[in-house]
Amino acid sequence: MRNRFLSVVLILALALLALKAAPTALAQGGMMRTECKEDLTGKTITLHTFGDLSGPFAPITQPLAAGFADALKYYNQQGGICGATIVLQQDDTAGRQEQTQSLYQRYRAFDPKPLMLLLYSSADAELLREQVAEDQIPVFLFAGSTIGLYGEKADKPGWIFAGIPLYTDQFGAFCRWLAKAWTTELGREGTPKIGHLSWEGAFGRSTETPETTAYCAAQGVEVVGGEYFLPTATDVTAQINNLVNKGANVIFTTSLASGTALIARDLVTLGLEDEVLLSGVNWALDSSVGLLGQATLKPNGLPSTDNIYGILPYLWWDEQTEGTKLVQEQFTANQRPLTARGISYLAGFGAVDTYIELITRTVNRVGFNNLSGAEVKKTFENFQYESLGGVFKYNFTETVRAQDQVRIARLTYARGADGNPIVVEVGGRKLLVPVVVPVTKEFEKVPDLKPGGADVVK
Repeated sequence: MRNRFLSVVLILALALLALKAAPTALAQGGMMRTECKEDLTGKTITLHTFGDLSGPFAPITQPLAAGFADALKYYNQQGGICGATIVLQQDDTAGRQEQTQSLYQRYRAFDPKPLMLLLYSSADAELLREQVAEDQIPVFLFAGSTIGLYGEKADKPGWIFAGIPLYTDQFGAFCRWLAKAWTTELGREGTPKIGHLSWEGAFGRSTETPETTAYCAAQGVEVVGGEYFLPTATDVTAQINNLVNKGANVIFTTSLASGTALIARDLVTLGLEDEVLLSGVNWALDSSVGLLGQATLKPNGLPSTDNIYGILPYLWWDEQTEGTKLVQEQFTANQRPLTARGISYLAGFGAVDTYIELITRTVNRVGFNNLSGAEVKKTFENFQYESLGGVFKYNFTETVRAQDQVRIARLTYARGADGNPIVVEVGGRKLLVPVVVPVTKEFEKVPDLKPGGADVVK
């Protein structure tokens, strides 16, 4: 009875926070779905996906999987893809590259081959980049590795498309904003000096490049260097001290969940939470970070992860649109926990919506019997689409492989009418509710900072 009561309390709290409106039943056509030219009733179309569901990325990927499941349930009830039922093929790599390769060998042997793969990480994209091109299987993922999308020299747009901007471009966009906001909005003195503190690996190292360092310098932001740590690390005080000793008054992290929360905790441990501004790529602004950060409090009584700044390339849960309302309705109807209310669940739901649109347009162009990965890639290369009615906005072309519009935002905690943080009880724990608040109102195009990119400093 107690667990049931807590579940009801949580659902009511989230509904009050995110909706404050009656549920809205949306047909697929209610969000600009392309009209089907062919009736596929009685057929099935598989959505293939694999990635780390039980390793270091699990805090992010498990909500992603929940988003897949709930979206498939909803959209199949709405008619699937032109009447065809969508079936999910999903496997776990546990974060091991050898398992990624093994699973890909199995998937590439399917007959017919997958029409598209949904992957989760930059490392997997880089590993499989040449293989998916050879097998003509397009990939969609929410990761922004330059090598994965454009190759070693960044001059070969491949078969992999990203639902977020390149991490290099995210960092450049942050520097551009920081230079303008440092003494005004942020009320800081002196010159902003950034130190990278990120996970070791393709993802973590993706933002520290000669191109981003030069671009930031041109904006008036100095990059003092980088420090890296394994996802299994339990202390980064030494790395923080190294960066601060080099003059860093801003830390920018290309990590997620436990990685970002660890940095926030150790800034408090060192008494640097006010002196050093913590910031990061889009994954740093997530509910997973906001929940983990509550294990350590700042002297003001708020969690260590309060007021992290970073990149927001999509709409957030609390922005009232038809798409966010739909996702919140399904989240509540499926009794998902507070820990799943973040970017990954949104991304999972949006990925299924995007897949439906991709396949619909491809069937309209070539017919169901001629569906193939090669034809889906052709659709991708001329794909302008507002997924979930504008929660995600895509403009892929023959040369563009990543989303390119962002706002600056900050991670904080929901407050009631009295100005105090909202507290909910979950499983016997009292928790604050993480929220992501846009700092800039309008989306702006990110700078193009891949090697040879249009905004690289000459």
